Amino acid sequence: MQFDIIIIGGGMVGASIAAALQSQFKVALIDATPPQAIEDKRLIALNYSSYSLFSNLSIWETINPHATPIQEVHVSHQGHFGKTRLLASEIGLPFLGHVVPAKHINEALYSNLNLVTLLRPAKLTHLTQDADQTFVTVETPNGKQELTGKIVIGADGTHSTVRELLAIPTEKIDYQQSAIVTMTELQRSHHHVAYERFLNNGAIAMLPLLKNTAATIWTANNETITQLLQHNDHDFLNRLQKEFGYRLGKLIKIGPRFNFPLQMIKAKQKIQHRVILIGNAAHTLHPIAAQGLNLALYEVAELVNYLRQHSINDISLNEFTTNQEKISMNLSHHLTWLFSKDFFMLKVARQVGMIGFDLCHPLKKKFMLKTKGSVDNLL
Repeated sequence: MQFDIIIIGGGMVGASIAAALQSQFKVALIDATPPQAIEDKRLIALNYSSYSLFSNLSIWETINPHATPIQEVHVSHQGHFGKTRLLASEIGLPFLGHVVPAKHINEALYSNLNLVTLLRPAKLTHLTQDADQTFVTVETPNGKQELTGKIVIGADGTHSTVRELLAIPTEKIDYQQSAIVTMTELQRSHHHVAYERFLNNGAIAMLPLLKNTAATIWTANNETITQLLQHNDHDFLNRLQKEFGYRLGKLIKIGPRFNFPLQMIKAKQKIQHRVILIGNAAHTLHPIAAQGLNLALYEVAELVNYLRQHSINDISLNEFTTNQEKISMNLSHHLTWLFSKDFFMLKVARQVGMIGFDLCHPLKKKFMLKTKGSVDNLL
């Protein structure tokens, strides 16, 4: 089968690319996961740029009933004075972003893939390329299929088969940390405030959800996370209340807990001839700054805009570049380091820095504009 663009990986990143390109190009989307696979339990914090992307793909109306807007971000450090508040009103936006259960984003995307050839489940087993096209072999329940395309986009996640078949080396940082993801029922309203509470060993994020609930993401070293997972719900809730505090009032109920290991992986080469890596296949980030998916969706918009401006026969991927990756990766990595160290002078610098940052409105505005991405460039 002949295609213009073959996308490997049918998660949110791959499906977003397919949805954006399907009207202009002949697109195949290949994913190894069966449609009836285990439901995606993640709770996704979308920034304003990601919201704009989904709006432009005409799927936000489907997502919106399940989305909770973030009007303010409140950042603090346990046991220390000083806090930082980031408000949507300070940069002239109606909201900073939304929190959405991942399953609703996936459902909205797949309901919109009307013109895409979807091969699922289909496992990529072979990938070669020449000067003019790429050659892909996949294993399906009905046997092998051979596909040919002008461009291959590797959006197949942290353990990318595309990256492996192309023998692209990676740089890895194992933080020796994991994250517990759950939902917490609150006694009172969250007032659409997202909290990031840094601890001496990790961080707790409490993000607003519908019906007085909060998405809870607790990151810590692997030993601590193992202990937390062994707690019953009552003991875990008490520990969460003690570590997070009472900014959200009394926490009254905890949902099922899910565990995710944390590491940063960066491909040393994102583009190889007619193949490009994007999303976690190119860079997996620590979630402390909530930039991983938002960075990937920003890159989706940049890549889609670039591809739309060219004939499929004239596209040179080497001309495609973006500088947002450096901003987001540095933010994520350096925040992890900064808030995990326990030196006295660094503590003082953190506290004074957070107070000064909160008082300095131009600096806060510059920071928020950088981290939300460039809305004007989106599709």
